Amino acid sequence: MSIMVDTATGVSVRVSSPAFRATFTPRVVPAGDDHAGAGVAAPTSRLTPACASSAKSALAEAVLDAEDALTSVHRSWFATASRPCALSPARVDEGTIRTRHTEAALRGVPWFDLPNRRRAHKAAQRRALTDISVARRAAEELVRAEERRIDQWWNALCANDSATVTEYVNGVFASDGDTRAAALGTHGACVEVAVVVPGEHVLPAEEVRMAPDGSLTIRRSSVAHRAHLYRQHVAGVVIATARKALAASPGADSVKVHALRATATGPFDELALLAVAELTREDILHADFAMDAHSLLHRIGRGVRMGSECLDTVMVPLALDTVPGLAERLEQVCAGHHRASA
Repeated sequence: MSIMVDTATGVSVRVSSPAFRATFTPRVVPAGDDHAGAGVAAPTSRLTPACASSAKSALAEAVLDAEDALTSVHRSWFATASRPCALSPARVDEGTIRTRHTEAALRGVPWFDLPNRRRAHKAAQRRALTDISVARRAAEELVRAEERRIDQWWNALCANDSATVTEYVNGVFASDGDTRAAALGTHGACVEVAVVVPGEHVLPAEEVRMAPDGSLTIRRSSVAHRAHLYRQHVAGVVIATARKALAASPGADSVKVHALRATATGPFDELALLAVAELTREDILHADFAMDAHSLLHRIGRGVRMGSECLDTVMVPLALDTVPGLAERLEQVCAGHHRASA
């Protein structure tokens, strides 16, 4: 399997579609999952029946809910990693052990030879107790060995060991059906992550406006409005990805996020760089998430690059040399994930 990196245009990376999907396609969450929607509050009405018909109001609510979902991803909460515990020692089946020894001891002893049967039974019980003790010690040793393995893994995760953090963070991303991200490695106390942001096709086709007289207008979304929403969504994805990676890597102080957009071109996918930012754990801890994603990212992010700074202009991909070596790292990660999933 070959990987192609084409940097001739200066703004895109070409990788084979199978390698890209193996790296950035998340696990699909089964329909009807008991946890789907857990903790999600029911949408509240923004419009009153006085300003629109019920049908128009319902459509407007749907459009506004879709916009909220796209522009509020940075407010998502993620559970922090915690040290797992080994399971309790496996239960020893004492009855089976006793029965096995008793049957073996009484084999060949006539039923009417009661004295010898009693002696054989007592000897069998002594041997059974010995085997039970051995089985219990073996089960407890397995637990101790697992605890030692967990200690070693947890210490490596807390020390921000590159291989450990990369594997675990990728596992966290893979378990989320909504995240298309992969850890690229670590640099000191910083975790480097790439995330694929969906294209503008996820934006609502309409936009809602209120006229000065209070009447409701729903019309085709303007270019400026779509650009504003998409920029907010990209910024939100960057923040949410950083929060998720930090929650999964207790030894990291910061996360550097590269937001990519993928375009399928036959057997290859072109990955264009939309945004780059580094966010620290301390800044996120004290961030004001009531702010919109774009404003918040520029307030707490470090080295933020998102093309033109105007909110209402279409996002233009950044030059690849904005992040030296990014194309090569994406090549290595995609190739490695493809081999692992083959």
